[in-house]
Amino acid sequence: MATQAEHATSADFIEPLELTFLARIRTFLWLSSGLFSAASLAIPMIGVLAFGSMEGVGPSFLASLASACLFGLVSILHFGPESA
Repeated sequence: MATQAEHATSADFIEPLELTFLARIRTFLWLSSGLFSAASLAIPMIGVLAFGSMEGVGPSFLASLASACLFGLVSILHFGPESA
């Protein structure tokens, strides 16, 4: 007969999550800064490809540069997940 120790559930393999408020804020900063920098570069480039106009690309580039610097900083400080 199988005992309780012989049957492992999926919960046994999942590492305990750090669900504190500060951990969520740190992960949010890491994720949102990376996504914002990618979006602020991609959206104006779609406009350039679709309409052929370079109008408004400069401020978006500066915003993406600032967001990329924030993403680099929070990555160095290990705000994101451990696997990143």
